[in-house]
Amino acid sequence: MSAGPWISAFSDDIATDPELAVRRGAELGATGLAIRNVWGRNVADLDAGEVRGVARLLGEAGLRASSVGAQIGRGWFLDEEGGGARAGETLRRVAPHAGTLGTARIRVFAPWLRGHDAYELWSDRPEESVVLGPVVDALAPLAQLAESLGVTLALETEGASHVGHAREARLVIEAIGSPALTLCWDPANAWRSGEEPSAGLAEALRVPLSDVHTKDLFPRSTPAGGRAFEKAPTGTGGVGYPAILRALIGAGYDGPVTVERNHHPHAPERDPHRMGDTLADLRNLVALLSDSTEGTP
Repeated sequence: MSAGPWISAFSDDIATDPELAVRRGAELGATGLAIRNVWGRNVADLDAGEVRGVARLLGEAGLRASSVGAQIGRGWFLDEEGGGARAGETLRRVAPHAGTLGTARIRVFAPWLRGHDAYELWSDRPEESVVLGPVVDALAPLAQLAESLGVTLALETEGASHVGHAREARLVIEAIGSPALTLCWDPANAWRSGEEPSAGLAEALRVPLSDVHTKDLFPRSTPAGGRAFEKAPTGTGGVGYPAILRALIGAGYDGPVTVERNHHPHAPERDPHRMGDTLADLRNLVALLSDSTEGTP
């Protein structure tokens, strides 16, 4: 019997100070934290001693690391020389950190789309031939390296990259066929990219799924007849997390569901509103998961 999904949050969305992030996360019912930016620096730039310190804080609080949030893929363009080598170097650097933190899961992105950082451009998706050609060719060696290092890549749906939809992720994961390549499904990111959450859920359940991000969105119509989105407290927007959580439980998913607010480079401990948004999302997710598991044998 699966233990079911468990609750995580990005540590730096609570506080860049890991001691404060661990304490507040544990107080509100998190089971783990995703370690991304610590004291304003990405985990890839921490030394071994600093990572051991974070691991000690997690252990003392009874929390586990849900993932290592290295920025592999971000800013890696298919038409540049050396991008794949740089991604591999970062993976080699963070793999020992993942081991120290007690997780095999390293969040990564597909190569970036030039000029697509703005949300309104995310729905302009690449041709499927590019996803199944150059993108697969770029990520396959990284997956092979992950296998040799004993870590698991969690490929996030991110509209500024070549993998914004769960469908695009599925195509890549199936084409590469590596046990070290899994899906980190962010349904809100995929929705901004033009994939309805219900369609994304069906795709996500067809591949190895290792993380689910839980930011929420309000959709609204634009004067030009299009659609834009505003951030919403988790569970109050249109993504449909109650249904998603029930489906994950029914499918036997037993990985993290992770609150993400993207406050970097801001320090939430210096801004009560930012920290408050994350903590409210965490409270909401705890309640949603509790409601979703009621009556589950």
